[in-house]
Amino acid sequence: MNKEKAKFFDAQANASWAAAEYTKEEMVKVERLLMEARVKKGLKILEPGCGTGRLTEILAEQTGPEGLVVALDISSKMLEFCCFRLANLKNCRLQCAALEDFIWEPNVFDLVVCHQVFPHFDDKNWAAATMARVLKPGGRLVVFHFKGSQHINDVHRKAGTVIEQDLLPPEKEMKSIFRQAGFVVRKIIDEDNGYLLCADLT
Repeated sequence: MNKEKAKFFDAQANASWAAAEYTKEEMVKVERLLMEARVKKGLKILEPGCGTGRLTEILAEQTGPEGLVVALDISSKMLEFCCFRLANLKNCRLQCAALEDFIWEPNVFDLVVCHQVFPHFDDKNWAAATMARVLKPGGRLVVFHFKGSQHINDVHRKAGTVIEQDLLPPEKEMKSIFRQAGFVVRKIIDEDNGYLLCADLT
């Protein structure tokens, strides 16, 4: 786990971008995510970089008591918020861990959702391989952001903090990362108002 990055996100746990309820505009994008990810009752979902649990709560409600959402974050402060938010949901498990250090049985999850987190993986190839390992054959992975890569990368570069090198790779590199991990990339949409990558494990 990157301890400096964990400290950075601990300090951001109360920030509006991390803790505020989704706006109506953002909820439209979340609905698109749920459709593209094919979220339904009974799924087992892994959500690395869950933050304060805004999306985790929605995923848990969508997959229902017969499903499971395992949510990870390197920030213990953000996980405190997440734990409070999810207190009444029994189908969630929270873990303070980096995805690259995540230990789980192989071939367990139906879906991995990376919401606003993929640029922050220190080793993106290792992260993709980890996600492939825990997904069932034919499982789906979604990388999802509320803004396009140009905006995300510009904000991170100008941050002047530990995240200034946390960039979303260009399309060709993203396809290569996931192809090497055993995925087939089905869709990449990179527009000003959002980023979406969908890939299926072969």
